[in-house]
Amino acid sequence: MTADGCSLCLMRFEFIVALRYLRARRKQAVVSLITIISIIGVTAGVAALVIALSINKGFVKDLREKLLGARAHVTLLPAPGSGGGIPDYLEVVERAEAVEGVVSGSPVYYVTVLLRNSYYSEGVQVKGIVPGLEARRPSFASSIVEGGIEDFEGRQITLGRELMRSIGAVVGDRVELISAQLDSSPLGPQPHSEVLNISGAFETGLYDFDMNYAYVPIRIAQRLDGVRDDLATHIEIELEDLDQSDVLAPVLAGIGGPGLISVEWKSQNAAIFEALKLERLVMFITIGLIVIVASLNIVVTLVMMVMEKARDIAVLISMGATRDSIRRVFVIQGVVIGVIGTVLGLAIGNTAAYHADKYRLVSLSADVYSIAYVPFEISLVDSLIVGAGAILISYLATIYPSRRASGLQPVEALRYE
Repeated sequence: MTADGCSLCLMRFEFIVALRYLRARRKQAVVSLITIISIIGVTAGVAALVIALSINKGFVKDLREKLLGARAHVTLLPAPGSGGGIPDYLEVVERAEAVEGVVSGSPVYYVTVLLRNSYYSEGVQVKGIVPGLEARRPSFASSIVEGGIEDFEGRQITLGRELMRSIGAVVGDRVELISAQLDSSPLGPQPHSEVLNISGAFETGLYDFDMNYAYVPIRIAQRLDGVRDDLATHIEIELEDLDQSDVLAPVLAGIGGPGLISVEWKSQNAAIFEALKLERLVMFITIGLIVIVASLNIVVTLVMMVMEKARDIAVLISMGATRDSIRRVFVIQGVVIGVIGTVLGLAIGNTAAYHADKYRLVSLSADVYSIAYVPFEISLVDSLIVGAGAILISYLATIYPSRRASGLQPVEALRYE
């Protein structure tokens, strides 16, 4: 028989003996119980870690999509000390859209006002837009849930869905916007106001944005802020690849002229995403401790099995089994426990995450967390990393018991038999 054939036979022998030891009834029932506890421990640790990582990844994905649905990938705005406002915004948009990787650009004018109807009043952030340019943004078009941007002209306003609910308004109602700017009147200075018709509603999925923002034509926003010139406060730019925002932001600032600076979405939301990264690391470490604790049960299981099977080990060595073979028998036992627990944990964790996301089983208070439910995002890479880590820990747990088994002296083991 060749050397390769002998090696295969030995491996098959070791595997058979390891499985036989795991399946056989033992004199000490506690060993079987600890084996089951070890498998359950690994299963629980892996499942918990998969679910926790899918929650974190779900939050990152959901938050990223909703933030970028409500805000621009890159924003151009006047540099401090430049006087404020962008007068030639249409030319800047044209130059920005000529840059490779830019999908669209749209000028906007932001102003804070008091919005009121017959029943309620709310402070809101009004976003003045050029409808034809804003409608080219895919994220803007997809956020309109009632009415249409084609009707958005003249004295029209589109409100966030949550804001409409809050003030009890519907499409077709009229609202009044009151700004801090003063107009002259026979009764003296009066706050400037605009009465507008509600033409539609938008919903980004971010509660704060849907509750506190409204869209109006840009000229109305300028009048509310007391601006008589045709200016924009920002130019919002959407990119083909949002991950290129940090590369394209300096380029776009350069084409805008010396009076403009650029801000990209990563820097605007850096604190949020860094916090989520730290949370992911903390969860991985803390929940991973469950797997480590479960591996201690594997150590106990194998040590007790070595004590129980001392006579069998001595007989095998006497019959010619090598000490490496004996060591591998117990390594295989520990790894099999780890593999069974890992496979069960991955199956349970991914199944639970899939159904929790599909049926939105974990609800949240939208006014506190900005989203209505906990999102889960299953990741094959995360599952592979967790599975490989759990099996590696299970293998490391076999080192001491397997060495103890291979170092057993047949004479000592058989002396009192």
